[in-house]
Amino acid sequence: MAYTNPNIKKKGKAVIPNETPNHMTIFVAKDYPKWQEVTLNHLKSNYNPSSDPPFPENQVILQQLKTMAEVKPMLKKVMPFVAFVKSQVKEKGPSVLESHLAFIESEVFEQNRGYILRSLDLDSLEICEASSYHDQKLVGDVCPGKPMCKFEKRELDPVDKPSVQVTLVNIQPCTPFFKQTLNIYDTDTIEDIIARLKRADRKLKAKQVEVYRYVDPVKGPRQLLAFDQPMMWNKRKLEKVEKIEYCPSSGLKSGQNLIGDTLCYVVS
Repeated sequence: MAYTNPNIKKKGKAVIPNETPNHMTIFVAKDYPKWQEVTLNHLKSNYNPSSDPPFPENQVILQQLKTMAEVKPMLKKVMPFVAFVKSQVKEKGPSVLESHLAFIESEVFEQNRGYILRSLDLDSLEICEASSYHDQKLVGDVCPGKPMCKFEKRELDPVDKPSVQVTLVNIQPCTPFFKQTLNIYDTDTIEDIIARLKRADRKLKAKQVEVYRYVDPVKGPRQLLAFDQPMMWNKRKLEKVEKIEYCPSSGLKSGQNLIGDTLCYVVS
């Protein structure tokens, strides 16, 4: 990818590298296109593992497929598809001839969401059904068992909403996590704030983070911490279901509680 090599040159001019992607879309398909499904079913019905070769000759297969209405418009693509299926059957066995998978692809990716995000150093992941995507030319080759990935740089913050800067301080002694100043947007949830904090400090990517507010938003941040008990005194955990709201007269609030301009966080 261009963003991994900023020294690429084109016609004597240095090319400005793309921004490092932070989002990936995985396109999956539950069903094959109709012409591929018909072709698969035809190959399956003519498959004989005891003969050598296990399929009829390509010319015979083509003549038979030509008579099928679903396949006729795609005759230019059908034989490369047949060749691909044959090679896959030789490599993986006759299960390749099934027109549906024995598992749900989207669920597999969803179950491994955290691992994918950490491994590829991404901030967000979307799993999309190829048939509902607006650019069918892009996802035309997606089929069951053959997903496609699209990487891009996305603006993940709701920049069209009011925001205020808040300082988040890690109050644990002897940790490599420090103070971060972030924009907090109106109607942010705690999950949104934690996700933004992890984007600002990559060391937090695979960590469990909890956010706390001060009971007294003015006095709390000014108190000296007890080294052995940093959670002592006026700190209260913000629950994940809580929303942050901005009030022009009183600043940030969580429910009826004022937050002020400082929050603290704990990493485990």
